[in-house]
Amino acid sequence: MEETCEKAEKLANGAQMISFRAPALHASAFSVVLPFVPEGRAGAYHCAEHLFFERAGEKRAADINAEMTARGSEIMGYTTKNYMCFNFTCRKEVFADQLRLLFAMLTQKEYGEEEEDAVLGVIENEIFEYDFYDNRTSDILREAWYDERFTKPVLGTEEDLDAFTEEEIAAARESLFTDGMALFLAGAFSEDDLALVRETFGSLPLRPYSYAPQVKKRKREKEVVRRGGGKDLQVLVTYHLGRADDEMKSAAFWIKSALFDGMDAAFLRFFEKHGFRFYSVDGAYSVLGDELLFSYMTYIKRRDKKRFLALAGEFEEQAAWTPFLRLVRPFLYDNNVFLYDNPERLCAHYVEGWADLGRPVTLAEDRARAAAFTDVRLSELWRVLARSDRHVYFLGK
Repeated sequence: MEETCEKAEKLANGAQMISFRAPALHASAFSVVLPFVPEGRAGAYHCAEHLFFERAGEKRAADINAEMTARGSEIMGYTTKNYMCFNFTCRKEVFADQLRLLFAMLTQKEYGEEEEDAVLGVIENEIFEYDFYDNRTSDILREAWYDERFTKPVLGTEEDLDAFTEEEIAAARESLFTDGMALFLAGAFSEDDLALVRETFGSLPLRPYSYAPQVKKRKREKEVVRRGGGKDLQVLVTYHLGRADDEMKSAAFWIKSALFDGMDAAFLRFFEKHGFRFYSVDGAYSVLGDELLFSYMTYIKRRDKKRFLALAGEFEEQAAWTPFLRLVRPFLYDNNVFLYDNPERLCAHYVEGWADLGRPVTLAEDRARAAAFTDVRLSELWRVLARSDRHVYFLGK
């Protein structure tokens, strides 16, 4: 199966879609990305996401759940700092009905007080769970963006929940429907299924989408920050690049994988050589416009803090000599063929590509850019990252 099965198109209302047809399979998957700029109160979009599951025309939450259960498929939704996503995977025979249900949910405009109270109760519990566990690293990464509109907590706060008005939630819901919408369809869908996507989502009235960064000068923390104490410390190292192009955004996944993923990761090999035995390290990155926030996190003993800090700088230099292609290419390039017969994973891959580049990215484009990577080029890009705005956080209880 080749990428000739893949098609990129723009729908009548301006939304963009990538479809990858694999008729021999038995399943289909669908994802829709709704980008937004969080201008209002924190948590408004998350409230809107939950409301979508409360009603679809005459159907209420119990009816929606029963209908999904009858088809053996569940519609999933989540909200991030700058987009909302809904997706499902199902047998090809029930794709059209599942798509109609999702469309009815997303086009529902009126909700009763009972539905709104149910949503607020669920979110209140989510906020409690988030606060109950140690999420300081997540908070640090969220608050690091130069554009402060995106530093608000996605869940909001209990104070936000108490202050929300119906008008605020409705405004957030309506602002989701822009021509920045991206649709991804993969698997054993038929021509009729494809036509149904165009007929439904392609008929939505959409307003223009635009994102203009608002970067204000603000006080930055010193390079090394200590918060809390104790014998055991969580260490978080962040690199913040303010002008990342598409090549850098694409390379971030390769660099993260080579340096931090797997037992042969460059980080583990380097630190074990210097007497540190780490059983895990979490590398991560996120993109917002042309901002790239790259990080890694692990645990150390307090007595090792100074030694770790000294070695962290040496690791940045040694990491440039990592055999990136040998460690990463088999997973992120050669294994792309596994996406062809996994519609759910392929749609997730498309969504991840959208999150990185801010637009739909075909497999053909993705593979072409990845094929151009060399060890030398990836090393150069890592050096750019390592010399960006760097912070080290030592977090104790």
